[in-house]
Amino acid sequence: MTRTYLDHNATSPLRSEARDVMLAAFDQVGNASAVNSHGRAAGKFVNDAREALGLAMGVCAQDIIFTGSGTESDNTAIHSVIKNGTRRILISGMDHPATFMAARNMDVAHESIPVSEDGVTDMVWLKDRLTNWDKADGAPFVSMVAANSETGAIQDVETATELVHAAGGHILVDAVQALGKYRWECEADYIAVSAHKIGGPQGVGALYVAPDAPFHNLISGGGQERRRRAGTYNTAGIAGFGAAARVCENSLDYTGDLRDKLEAALTEMEPNLFIFSKSVKRLSNTSFIAIPDMASKTALMALDLEGVSVSTGTACASGKVGASRAVTAMGLLDKSPKGAIRISFGYNSTMADVEHFLSAWAKIRKIKRKAA
Repeated sequence: MTRTYLDHNATSPLRSEARDVMLAAFDQVGNASAVNSHGRAAGKFVNDAREALGLAMGVCAQDIIFTGSGTESDNTAIHSVIKNGTRRILISGMDHPATFMAARNMDVAHESIPVSEDGVTDMVWLKDRLTNWDKADGAPFVSMVAANSETGAIQDVETATELVHAAGGHILVDAVQALGKYRWECEADYIAVSAHKIGGPQGVGALYVAPDAPFHNLISGGGQERRRRAGTYNTAGIAGFGAAARVCENSLDYTGDLRDKLEAALTEMEPNLFIFSKSVKRLSNTSFIAIPDMASKTALMALDLEGVSVSTGTACASGKVGASRAVTAMGLLDKSPKGAIRISFGYNSTMADVEHFLSAWAKIRKIKRKAA
């Protein structure tokens, strides 16, 4: 059976460029922290990757810390501001569990920033909340995704950053889904990214920390990353991240055409189809849809049996029973009484993938498609 992969927001297949440099790094003997010749040779892979990632993110490479995941990066930023005295944090309703779960587990007061029905974080509410900030809660701290992982809705991190800095606070931008898909323009205090969303290896992330932003180690031990993140370097993984970062810029521009054609055909087949965040700017590769009379888990399993891999939402939470946090935040549970599915394209997606999905969908739903 031919299989079609349409779950790139969960993880994107390893790019050949990343695989090649990883194989070279695997063959290089030496600890990247060692000062001997072998160590310096291994360390070059890390240094090269840091420079490539700095260019891709539009930040100073030396302010980047390599981590084990985007989740660890988010957790590190939140841990840092709490240690610095922040007692209350504001988290966008479109955020990934890596931020709001970290706040809960670190036992800090936190509020959800409201979002519109289109899935866009409310800047008016944020401005008012920051204007009335209680100084007893320490410096304000805001966490916001650059783009939601389920709907693809792009958030106004530029305005949020301006508001937070004007209030004397700090902001974390979770750009895990945004890196390589669109260029954000803000001077955030913390920016989290992850390798496997852009065709790098799983298990490698990074956190940009602005020079004047509070920082406290989440992981202690040796002196790696200028004593900011202890632990032996995952040299091959970091090298793969760097290679993916070099080629990811604008590599998904064409996916908007695939997504639009898929949505147009689905809308023709399914008059009751609801597409989340359709009326706002969203990632060109993402479509989050609901059919009122079909359970998302049923759709996912049926598509899987037809050789098509999609998701019911955020991969980190898709195995859990419960409503999508994004859909709940948008107040649109009535539009997806039985859940929603996410279709996400990537660098190796083609029109044949769209056709496979549509043919599978027509078969599952017993709908006769019109001739193209």
